[in-house]
Amino acid sequence: MALQKYISDTKTVNSDNKTVYERLSNLEFLNTMFGPENMAKAKEQMGDKAKGMDIQNFIADQDTCSFDIKPIGTIAFHIIEREESKLIKIISNDEAKFDFTLWIQILPSTDAQCNMRITLHIELNMMMKMMVGKKLDKGINQIADAITRIPYGAI
Repeated sequence: MALQKYISDTKTVNSDNKTVYERLSNLEFLNTMFGPENMAKAKEQMGDKAKGMDIQNFIADQDTCSFDIKPIGTIAFHIIEREESKLIKIISNDEAKFDFTLWIQILPSTDAQCNMRITLHIELNMMMKMMVGKKLDKGINQIADAITRIPYGAI
């Protein structure tokens, strides 16, 4: 196993860094986003891309989140560090299939915008790196893009 590092591009979020931090530093907001009705809408919008995507047993509280996703298995994580309006560090829980650390860095840009970047550190063996490395590289940017589209003022 070797530690791999994936870094998103720096993204612009149309909300101030304090609001973004407040929302992302409390994982309970994910319950709304990944509730059954929103997942059904997301699958409908994604069309063929959603084939095989099956998220079940989703649960989140302020500090922790877990869910099952086929064919990967259980994904479980919790926040281990918060730096007011700047940084959220998340690590995998014991029940997760992969050990990872995810950093969400938030920097003020203007009064109405901020910049955000995600860094993922994940333990992968060489075979897994070959199988999912490019997908993780692309996926980290997709996650960052999704975070920019959250309606921070409406949640």
